[in-house]
Amino acid sequence: MVKKTSKKNCTHTAMVKEILELISEGYNSPYSMREYLKIPKEGLNYHLRKMVSEGLITNYSRGIYDLTEAGKKINATYVKEDGKKMIRLENMRFKCKIYGGAEKIMAYIRNPKGSQLNGVTQYTGKLKNLSVRIFVSKKNKILEITCEKKLGVNRYEIYYKARKQIEDSLTGMIKDSEITLGILEQSMNPEWAVPHLIAEVILDKTESSQIRTKHGVVNRSKGRNADWEVDDIIQAEKIMNMPNLMDEIHQNVNQIIQYQEIQECKEPPNGIYV
Repeated sequence: MVKKTSKKNCTHTAMVKEILELISEGYNSPYSMREYLKIPKEGLNYHLRKMVSEGLITNYSRGIYDLTEAGKKINATYVKEDGKKMIRLENMRFKCKIYGGAEKIMAYIRNPKGSQLNGVTQYTGKLKNLSVRIFVSKKNKILEITCEKKLGVNRYEIYYKARKQIEDSLTGMIKDSEITLGILEQSMNPEWAVPHLIAEVILDKTESSQIRTKHGVVNRSKGRNADWEVDDIIQAEKIMNMPNLMDEIHQNVNQIIQYQEIQECKEPPNGIYV
């Protein structure tokens, strides 16, 4: 009798990868994980229990998980190997005005450090896994949050996840009755690193490690292959589609050549007909 393989077992390896990444980004409760994974509560609990028994994660508090040393190493391996082939969101920042409770916000910031320049006091620190800055002047108070570097294959999905992580990090402040925040908005264009074979060829042929162009930077950074770095999500899409576009051009050129050859056979040169 052949033992049937359950769906849980088939997907466990893939789920391990997803869960390790989520916990490393600060999504350490089952509720926050389910928002991303879109799987039933029972299914997630199955994978979490199995990962605890495998020594990859630990349940150090009721419903709160953390990576073990083994889990951290495996997650780092996934990131290192997959990261070379995936698009990476290099940098993106969001900001919102602080209308009330600036002092209370400091209680949410880990290890805040202050400095002053041109009448503006700047505080830097951490909010969960994210770097934050608070700018305080006579006219305005601004909270700015920098997203983590994120990997993926779809630029819009990466952008969505990065923004959602920032929104989730602000949940405590939003619920705090002593704090009033404005609308969250981008404070810069996102910077993308797109792995590309053409970028690899350009750097190899020119024996360069970096080339700047009007459409971005061709660069080879630590832990990655050659990237095309741009600050436009549409431009990133065009770069990814470049091989397909070149194939289309090649096919169109071949069709034009074939058409010309057929016409030459139908109409001999100099109007001479036999």
